[in-house]
Amino acid sequence: MLGVWKTRARTRMHNRLLMEDAFTAHGIRPSDLPAPPKDAIRVVQACSRSDTGSRDLAAIVANDPVLTAELLRVANSAFFGLASQVRSVARAVTVLGDRALRNLVLCIAMRDALRAESIPGFDIDAFWEDALLRAVAARSLAAPSGLDADECFTVGLLQDFGLLVMFYLQPQHVGEWERLRRSEPDARRELEQALFQTTHDEVGLALATSWGLPEDLATAMGHHHRSNAAQSAPQDALLCRLALCADWMAAVYRCEDKRGTIQRTRRVLHEHFATTDDDCDQLLKQVTESLSEAASAMGMRISLPVDFEQVLREANLRLVEDNLSYQELTWRLEQALLERDHIAAELQKELQLAREVQKSLLPATRSRGIAGLNLSARAVSGDFYDYFALADGRIVFCLADVSGKGMQAALLMAKTASLFRCLGKGVSDPGKLLAMLNREIFETSVRGMFVTMQAGVFDPRRGQVLLSSAGHPPALHMIGTASVSAFPAQAPPLGINPDTAFPNETVELRGGCLYLYTDGLLEARVGEQRLQGDGLADLLRRHSHLPPDARARAIAGAVVDNSGGVEDDLTLLIIEDERPHV
Repeated sequence: MLGVWKTRARTRMHNRLLMEDAFTAHGIRPSDLPAPPKDAIRVVQACSRSDTGSRDLAAIVANDPVLTAELLRVANSAFFGLASQVRSVARAVTVLGDRALRNLVLCIAMRDALRAESIPGFDIDAFWEDALLRAVAARSLAAPSGLDADECFTVGLLQDFGLLVMFYLQPQHVGEWERLRRSEPDARRELEQALFQTTHDEVGLALATSWGLPEDLATAMGHHHRSNAAQSAPQDALLCRLALCADWMAAVYRCEDKRGTIQRTRRVLHEHFATTDDDCDQLLKQVTESLSEAASAMGMRISLPVDFEQVLREANLRLVEDNLSYQELTWRLEQALLERDHIAAELQKELQLAREVQKSLLPATRSRGIAGLNLSARAVSGDFYDYFALADGRIVFCLADVSGKGMQAALLMAKTASLFRCLGKGVSDPGKLLAMLNREIFETSVRGMFVTMQAGVFDPRRGQVLLSSAGHPPALHMIGTASVSAFPAQAPPLGINPDTAFPNETVELRGGCLYLYTDGLLEARVGEQRLQGDGLADLLRRHSHLPPDARARAIAGAVVDNSGGVEDDLTLLIIEDERPHV
């Protein structure tokens, strides 16, 4: 007992310090707090003293006729179940005992400390209905906790009294009462902090300390949400845990999320009292069975009686609705995935057809002294090359790169390739051919797209090329492993200016080769380095001994990645003088 007394003495000092901190931090003065009936507090304090006898207690109670009448009414109610009727204060003191008397008087005093008119617009009946739910829930936990039932009831009734005081001190927040009431305990406490800059347990502790309430009750009012309750006397700490569990049990009947609150209540009860889910449900059922009797005993009004079975039905209905919603979402997701797969398959089919169309635009047969190759970075390419023979044996050729990537570039490429083949059969001057293509592309191109192109006419019998370039990378002329000259563009790309002139240049191959390529080859990587001009020249030299077709494949093979792909569309055209070298 001495250890309990010392622990409570430390707790009393700690509670007083917390009260002073709360008064200082929130500007609360003791005179601001509601005052209970003085005789009721005298009874409570007298019950806590060992030197107070039954006659003394009876005399204190008898000083207040209203308190006397209410005490006798409550004591004789069916809820408290006394064996015989109590007709006098002296008999009530004898039959109830000091502790039960203290608890009854305190419940009456707290109930009467604030009346409805004290907080305009506030539904005080709803507040006491919720408090009564917590009180009856706490009383149902008396058996599993081993605590006194009346003590538990009192703690449950008083533990949230600080919230009522906060509305009394700050009535401008009365409109938030219903939202607070429907919130589960943790969320409600956070909302209190946001609204009032304090919480019901902090104010409740300040109130209990200011009124000089017994230490066990003050601790339960002020620490049922605090982790430091474990530092109190063991029985007081147990009372704090019981108050927390009662708070969650009452929330089952008030919160909107019935299923989530029931699950959390089961976990809290199991953690503190090792109850099973069935035990928890049985305790919750007891609350509904005792509520009306408790309300009648305390002279409080409640709305329609709550029914745990109805609460369970609501929770299970919500579970079914959630499951149906989940199943519907799953079904919709499955349908969306199937639709996506169907669209992807159709798109892949369309891309395959587009790829086949593009391939059909490339030369189908090899001509003398010329070879080409095209690698696409995507399903379709924006690069192309073409060549075809004229009746006199000369070969008209081109290599082009459309700006951008993807389907738009591929479509412009197809159009340009078709125009080249159609117009090139009647116009054998490369510059004039590019001018005609330029005007057509300028008139019909969209979103600023353009085409870089090299076009020419190759005469295999003379080993001579007539070449014109529209904004394309320089063509390279090499004889064996020696770079002879480069032929940069002398005009902008097609599609920019409709009046551009495209001059021609004559290239004498002299037994060498002319290399035309897109920037996909020029900027390709070999290892960690990009080719650029010198790297490309070295690559061409390294494979110069191979025949044109094999050379084109070897050059492309040197720059593809491990998967056989390329970063950008890559196209290469080789024109070689195959005449016997003299």
